[in-house]
Amino acid sequence: MKLLLTNDDGILSPGMGALLDELGPDYQLFVSAPDRQRSAAGASMTIRAELYASPHVFPDHPEVSAYAVSGTPVDCVRLGFGRLFPQPDAVISGINLGPNRGTDVLYSGTCSAAQEAAVHGYPALAVSLDGRHDRPFVHFETAAMLARRGLDLLQRKPLPFGGYYSINVPDLPLFELKGIRYGHLGKVLYEAAYEERRDREGRLVYYECGGRIPNGDAFRDTDEYWLERGYATVTALGYDCAVPLSEAEEEEITGPLKGILP
Repeated sequence: MKLLLTNDDGILSPGMGALLDELGPDYQLFVSAPDRQRSAAGASMTIRAELYASPHVFPDHPEVSAYAVSGTPVDCVRLGFGRLFPQPDAVISGINLGPNRGTDVLYSGTCSAAQEAAVHGYPALAVSLDGRHDRPFVHFETAAMLARRGLDLLQRKPLPFGGYYSINVPDLPLFELKGIRYGHLGKVLYEAAYEERRDREGRLVYYECGGRIPNGDAFRDTDEYWLERGYATVTALGYDCAVPLSEAEEEEITGPLKGILP
């Protein structure tokens, strides 16, 4: 089975190394990952500009064919299956340094790479480790083992067009996990706060410094609710961002417009 691996933390991320350690013995692996940190790149892609892909050798896994790509996570996965490698059987994006829960998925390069693979027809998985940036991430091996189980899930329960699975894993040893739960997306919001400074030439520059906005909305059955209680979570996500409406609500929207049509 051929797997294409990517991420948004860069090709040297320890999360990538953990996936290689866990999956290398049993799968044919190909890596197309950013050459630097590209977190929060979302679904952006490079157009009308050069993309560079430099061969990369993993010292502990020299057998893995890998490229460090100058673009975004979406660029990496598109270039991976579109040019650099044979067609994969599945795509894994991760292991991300930090959770991708709730509305984080709107900004996440990790999730966007999996989404891009999914809309091109590849079974796809995003995997994130719910560690804290104020201390070292430790238990990548736990997330890597859940990624392996996620591959089983992709085969056992394939999703319809554009669907992919997002797995979030607490930064705990495997034996300390309380279990795994299906988690609906909660709300994770951040302040639009920026610090103003001046650069060496005296120009004003702005640095994002917004913290999380407490919203008291870690309601039951969301990914955040279960993560905070020591459970790994899995969520099925997709490309369709349409707000579900009833037929009556749809008619309320379109009804007034029908009068202007010939």
